Amino acid sequence: MSLFSTDGITNLLQSFLDVQSRRSEVIAGNIANADTPGFVAKELNFQDYLQEAARQSKLPQSKQDWQSLSSFSPTVTEQSPTVIGLDGNTVDAGREMADLAQTGTNFNFGAKMLQSRLRLLRTAIREGR
Repeated sequence: MSLFSTDGITNLLQSFLDVQSRRSEVIAGNIANADTPGFVAKELNFQDYLQEAARQSKLPQSKQDWQSLSSFSPTVTEQSPTVIGLDGNTVDAGREMADLAQTGTNFNFGAKMLQSRLRLLRTAIREGR
């Protein structure tokens, strides 16, 4: 049992930030291997993970089981190639940079939402003071 129990929305936001962080790692790996012959670009498939996290967040606190998310962990899969270089490399640098920018924006949004959520909880604990 955790020392600090959080609510479903806070857990969902934390999961969202974890996924965005992992997604940026995968994209950075693609960019780093843009000149590697035969490298196949990867992407993070996290749809099932976020759907389960959203489902958990809607359950009453007593029925939430955040440990069950481990069976829905995001998986790294090969991207459907949009461009294949002469050396067999499938990294599209433009797409990767756009995805990285979007991931950064998503992370910042999630961080601000989590910050607002924690501020709201702090206000509730202080009884509005």
